[in-house]
Amino acid sequence: MIYKLTFKEDENRIDWCQAGSLLHLLQSYAEEYTDFQDIKEVVEISDEEAKTIMLQNTNYDENNPYEMEKEFSLFDTVSGDDFLVVGSTEWLD
Repeated sequence: MIYKLTFKEDENRIDWCQAGSLLHLLQSYAEEYTDFQDIKEVVEISDEEAKTIMLQNTNYDENNPYEMEKEFSLFDTVSGDDFLVVGSTEWLD
């Protein structure tokens, strides 16, 4: 499952995560990150919606544009039910 997390302290911050369930997401996030209390909202994202959300590839090299994509869909980053933050506005330059 794919989730969108927004935060109280930084209204512009969004984290996209994958997890097996909402409970799994919350437990894993609390174990790995200190800002768990700052989560304002958690919304489950459908696969169809995830295919329309485009993420910027922070590893994209303009000097070698054919090596990797400049953007990819949120859906393309998800693989399985293990907890993982797959995208974040925090990762942008």
